[in-house]
Amino acid sequence: MDDASTSPAGARRQRVVMAQLIRREDADRSFDLAFWQAVSAEVRMAVAWEMVQDARRIRGERGEQPRLQRSVAVLKRRDG
Repeated sequence: MDDASTSPAGARRQRVVMAQLIRREDADRSFDLAFWQAVSAEVRMAVAWEMVQDARRIRGERGEQPRLQRSVAVLKRRDG
């Protein structure tokens, strides 16, 4: 991550450098969690949005921005 870059949402990126050397059998998620907790929520959201855009490009989707899926359901209570 670069200090000077900004995300599409305008969040300023902070540079976080972390390193860990472990054996594969000793790997767990603690390092990943520590990394993502070290960056701001704005940066996490910007990175998540970049992943959405990357996934759309991989699927060949262009044009209109993605929208939240809206599902409608009606629940009726049964009498009796």
